[in-house]
Amino acid sequence: MQKTSIDNISPNKISRKLRGLFIGALTFICSTNTIFAEEKKADVAQEKTSKTATNANSANSANTIEKPIALTTQHKADLKHYLSVEQVKPLLAGPNDYLTLVKRYTSANSKGVAILLPEWQQGATNPKAINYLRNALPAEGWSTIAIQPNNKPENYPSSAITLSEQKKENKLILKNYKNKLGAMLNAVMNTAKEYPGIVLVIAQGNNAALLVDLYSEAGNQLPNALILLSSYRKSNPGLTNSVNEKFARQLAFTELPVLDLYLKHDNPLVLAKAAQRKSFAKQEMKVYYRQRQLNNYITGYYPEKELLIQINGWLKAIGW
Repeated sequence: MQKTSIDNISPNKISRKLRGLFIGALTFICSTNTIFAEEKKADVAQEKTSKTATNANSANSANTIEKPIALTTQHKADLKHYLSVEQVKPLLAGPNDYLTLVKRYTSANSKGVAILLPEWQQGATNPKAINYLRNALPAEGWSTIAIQPNNKPENYPSSAITLSEQKKENKLILKNYKNKLGAMLNAVMNTAKEYPGIVLVIAQGNNAALLVDLYSEAGNQLPNALILLSSYRKSNPGLTNSVNEKFARQLAFTELPVLDLYLKHDNPLVLAKAAQRKSFAKQEMKVYYRQRQLNNYITGYYPEKELLIQINGWLKAIGW
């Protein structure tokens, strides 16, 4: 009887086949582990890259700071929010819109209209002087129109290197600001004509000085009288003296009656240039010019009762 095929297979052949199978299985296992290891490394590397990108994006987001809301926009929003609709009146001057605060006189007789122009960077209800006058003058017979002015011009004063370049850039920057200021004041003057009596303008700081500059030019409507509160011209250190001297001479030559008020504790530049304005006014023998220094305890804040006394006394002196 013949033996089966398995019986014909020698033990050596069986062991070789088993070794081959074992080696193949071992190779498969090793290669599989290598593949898994490489895939894991790739996943880790991708995760690190993703985290790095996320951190970079987060850093960029943190470094990106949005610009703050413009100060003029903030002032307008506050006026609309806190004051009654009856007081807040919009004003259109060319393509630009403004807000005014209007209060009618409350006395038996109307003397006229007092237009109140705050310093740039300040609101129409700033407590240093304007808001007090806005509320106190109606009892004295004045309707008041307080203006919310434009913000200080950007990049002013100029940051150019040479003095000539600073002068040139400042002139261009202020020209645009003055054009808007002039258009606004003319629009307010047209509104003031709707009320009986004279028109009085009370202006503060740099805006007061720029108004005098505008009134020295043709094409601008003039009030009957002008009251200056702590007026001066801001500029570069090398140009401060010249621009304030120009302001003092313009003030001396204007035909408007002028009450020039400033404080004992005021802006250093106001204190430094007040005497110059008075001197030039005397040299030109300016009619109806009066300068007074008021005592105050808080820098920049006008004593309310004394302020009203000075205004009423001066108006009576010139016949109003």
